Amino acid sequence: MFKLSVLNILLLFSTICFSEIPTNYYQSLEGKTGAGLKTAVHDIICQDTTHYFAYGSGSNHTWQGFYSIDRNAVTNLVVDMYSDSLRYFSTNYIEENYPSFGQTIHLEHCLPKSWWGSHEWAAYKDLNNLYPSDGNINLSKSNNPLGVVTGTPTTNNGVSKVGPAVYPGYIGNVFEPADVYKGDFARTYLYMVTTYENYVNYWDSPMLDNNTYPVFNAWAKELLLQWCRQDPVSDKEITRTNKVYELQHSRNPFIDLPELVEYIWGNKNTVAFSFSSASNSSIEITENDLTSNQNLIFETKKNNPVTKTLKIKGSSLVADISILKSGINTSVFNVSVTTITKANATEGYEINITYAPTKTGNHSALITINSTNASSFIINLSGINLE
Repeated sequence: MFKLSVLNILLLFSTICFSEIPTNYYQSLEGKTGAGLKTAVHDIICQDTTHYFAYGSGSNHTWQGFYSIDRNAVTNLVVDMYSDSLRYFSTNYIEENYPSFGQTIHLEHCLPKSWWGSHEWAAYKDLNNLYPSDGNINLSKSNNPLGVVTGTPTTNNGVSKVGPAVYPGYIGNVFEPADVYKGDFARTYLYMVTTYENYVNYWDSPMLDNNTYPVFNAWAKELLLQWCRQDPVSDKEITRTNKVYELQHSRNPFIDLPELVEYIWGNKNTVAFSFSSASNSSIEITENDLTSNQNLIFETKKNNPVTKTLKIKGSSLVADISILKSGINTSVFNVSVTTITKANATEGYEINITYAPTKTGNHSALITINSTNASSFIINLSGINLE
């Protein structure tokens, strides 16, 4: 039986737990609501900014930070949320290598630096907002707001899109990351407007108003809430914020405590935050065909569907359970339901996942099983076509 809770996250690829958060680090959040809770989070993050690296290449600069936090220690592969291009750091950090390396992969400000006037303040060099990015897509992305491309993309590299979208209050080009990274981007944006709420007079973006709360325009707030719910915190994010903390002594609280998003901007923004009430919800998979590393493997021939079953049970849920497909080959995997009500989840509810390939070849996708205040399952679906 697998079980997840807010304070006990089962990681898929490495074992990182909340013991790495300093004792009582978030204790001052207890009892706060809405705007006051956001400012309390700001006060925690900004306790110490003296350990930030300088921006650029060189010893104790942000390129060296990338080497520490975005390099796979086994393969040396650079984690790039913007493209599927494979690039590698050298085995050891060598300063002179990185100016040329920066021609193909950039030090990307996730929330664009132009939105606060490009002033080289703390936000400019904050590793929680800096990610390795493929240079070409970074140039195409420019400083466009986040969004879902609804027209023909002007840029599409298979992971990131740039193209037109229409929202109430905004019509224009947007940058749309892959589904598997939408929550990562949303939580970074929430971190930035919280950590640097004192930049209020400098905000200049279609997503932002010049206020400290709620900061985001209505359409932007709803978009970020949706992305946080659909793409819950991943092991990659937890690993990264722990590594950033080791270097610059600041963490992303929306990764440590994902439920804060709902208490500040979401459906609990009038409810006082409490560690006890925020931590009771859990989801279990009590009967399943999962492997030990959370893979669900199907083997069949084309036009010969095969089905596997998961029994899902929820405890002390405050919202229904949502089930979201994402990834490359979602069309060949069918999930019997997309929502399990709180009542059904309390009793335990079976869902069926069917692999129905119509062509030869192997397929993969993800399903995320998620509910407010309960940490999520991310299950890897692997379809092997035997013909």
